[in-house]
Amino acid sequence: MISLACYQSGFAQTFHELTPIADAEGFAAPYVGVSNGSLIVAGGANFPHQPRWETDKVWYDSIYILDSPNGQWRKSISKLPRPLAYGLSFNLSQADSSLARDIPHGVLCIGGGDSREHVSDCFVLSLKGNRVKTTAMPSLPAPLANATGVLHRGSVYVLGGLHAPDATRTAKVFWRLDLSKPIAHREWEKLTTWPGVPRMLAVAGVVDDSIYLFSGTDLVLDQDAKITRKYLTDGFKFDLNKNRWTQTASLPRPAVAAPTPAITFNHSLLVVSGDHGEYAAQTDTLKDKHPGFPASVLSYHSNEDVWKESRPFPKAVGMAPDTNPHAGVWPPVVTNVTQWQGHAVIACGEVRPRVRSRRVFMIKP
Repeated sequence: MISLACYQSGFAQTFHELTPIADAEGFAAPYVGVSNGSLIVAGGANFPHQPRWETDKVWYDSIYILDSPNGQWRKSISKLPRPLAYGLSFNLSQADSSLARDIPHGVLCIGGGDSREHVSDCFVLSLKGNRVKTTAMPSLPAPLANATGVLHRGSVYVLGGLHAPDATRTAKVFWRLDLSKPIAHREWEKLTTWPGVPRMLAVAGVVDDSIYLFSGTDLVLDQDAKITRKYLTDGFKFDLNKNRWTQTASLPRPAVAAPTPAITFNHSLLVVSGDHGEYAAQTDTLKDKHPGFPASVLSYHSNEDVWKESRPFPKAVGMAPDTNPHAGVWPPVVTNVTQWQGHAVIACGEVRPRVRSRRVFMIKP
């Protein structure tokens, strides 16, 4: 058990590392959630072949199951409908009385894609024994990956993203699926978008009846007419009762691709790590010498509209990470956050360019 105090924010996060997932490389951007009391990690992508910087990314349809925090991972005999990554996932719990009775309980998977295309598919993964049943849900209005979102009071909200792998513009979308409605009236609604630039790889969160959208990256043309990423620090709040967007205090730094959604604690949101973009232009030069992503947590206090920074993530650079990329403990980005047994869980993710993680952490503010 690793315990770290966040003195600037007043929180004391506790990190507990679980058994690493049973894959040699780990995955970025898997679907993560809970079904029938077990933790589920499905899909994702990595670079399994060497040399790592000269080979292509591979997408997966595998499903891994962890029945208890002290247990060992097992691989389901079931698979996703196709290899997918970079989608969103949320828990549809039997205890959630706001859901319609016909809604299957399990992990709601939304969008994502592979090297060829992004998808609009939505489905629920429901665990029974070693089999995982897939139940189709209403498709998104358009294909989408690299989005962010939240589940709140029986409705799923999806924000931003990218419509295709080769898209030159990010998506400015804000969609809602009300899972309390009867099946005949259950479809995605298009809501008014935030008063800022489009973005992907943002992080969303929810406090009370307000949805927050933070950071992300937009695609812009540089001086050589090449598409590049613009790292964002702005934030927005959507009041569900007033149906209105307002701007929040800006983040102290970009937090692109931070594990999403942000972890809610009282009236605060905790954003773990996230790419600040300082090494983005040097990725091809640094390669395996890339220093990784920030260990700090950004804590947004909604009652005060202020950000405070602390360093709760147990980053520990291992021996010779350039030749042993999985040595040490590195803050992950590009993964989904879920809730399991009273803790937030961050599973797998990207820890440096082209390096994935097998590690799984339980976090309690």
